[in-house]
Formats: sequence, C-alpha cells, structure tokens
Amino acid sequence: MKLILVRHGQSARNAGYEILDEENSLTIKGVKQAVEAGAVLAPKKIDAIYCSPAKRCIQTLDEILRVRDDNFAIHLTRLLGPKFKKENYEKIKARVELFLDDLKYDHKKTETVVIVSHHVSLEMMILILTGKTKKLENGELFEIVLVVETK
Repeated sequence: MKLILVRHGQSARNAGYEILDEENSLTIKGVKQAVEAGAVLAPKKIDAIYCSPAKRCIQTLDEILRVRDDNFAIHLTRLLGPKFKKENYEKIKARVELFLDDLKYDHKKTETVVIVSHHVSLEMMILILTGKTKKLENGELFEIVLVVETK
C-alpha cells in the first residue's frame, strides 16, 4: 500500500499568533500550500483519505478535494489528531501504531491512501515505518510504500 502523508498548511499558530485551538485556521500562506498539495495530488490515484478532525487539516483537505471529481472514502479520525496536552511519546506512538494497524486491515496492498495530519503524528508515522526521523514542513507531502501481508 502506498501512503501519501500531507502536513496541513500553515496555521495561525504556526505563523506565531497566540490563539485558541478552535481558532487555529489556515493563514493565506497555508491555503496556498494546501492548494499546491492538491495540485500535486490531482493526477494521482487515491483510494481513501484519512484526516485529522482539526480545522486546519479539514481546510487542507478541502483544498485537496477542490480539484478532484473522483469518488473515494474520506475518514476523519482522532488517531491522527494533534498532540494532546498530557500525551507523552509512548501514547502518541501507541495511537499512531493503532491507526497503521487498522490501515493494514482496511485496505488492499495495491491501494493508495492519503493522510492529512499534524507534525507530531506524521513524524511518528515516518519513524515507525522507516526507522528515520523527518519533519514535514507545512503543506509538504511524503510518500511511503507500506508492505502489507493481508488482502
């Protein structure tokens, strides 16, 4: 299975504004980054998209979907959410591993799955799958081929 990881576009907090979580929307630059991510994904076959329910991720997803007219499943999941205040490394790792295990059972090895999420969740996913650390910038995409033995 191919995973295409997408970090949400720049948010107000990423730009240095002090705001409440529910107000943490994409900036103009963030919308532009999301539009660019959508343009990169436009010609690619996508079988499903998983997205954090955070507003900035949904806004990024909206821009990705704006240039598509195909039909695939879209899932919002808290497993891809931002780091919770009391969440430590082990808890982040556990929820990302749970998400990845679910993917292996829900998708065929020939499918392409897009994941729109946050820095911490995506960095943990990359570490689990590749053994290497990589920080994705806002709006950046990263592809990983996941070896799946089921289906």
